[in-house]
Amino acid sequence: MSKHTGAKAPIPDLPHSWDLASWPASVWPGSGERARWTLRAYRGELLEAGALSRAGKTLIILGKGYGRWLDRRITKVGEFASNNPNIGVTPHVAAGA
Repeated sequence: MSKHTGAKAPIPDLPHSWDLASWPASVWPGSGERARWTLRAYRGELLEAGALSRAGKTLIILGKGYGRWLDRRITKVGEFASNNPNIGVTPHVAAGA
């Protein structure tokens, strides 16, 4: 018999896979430009989660593994700090809207 440990926050539906150039706007951090820093900073964790692959020179993000990584990191989102000044800026704020 399994124990119920409480409800987990649902992971958004993720595409099967994508590359940096076609990063889905609905997937955190919202753009390939902003994701580049995240992928570089957390490469080890992303590889461990099965979220990264290569097709030639193209880096491919695998949705299932990326979802697992996001699920592990969700508790740290409130304290996320970056040396990239644009990482926390949403696209509409960056455009001056």
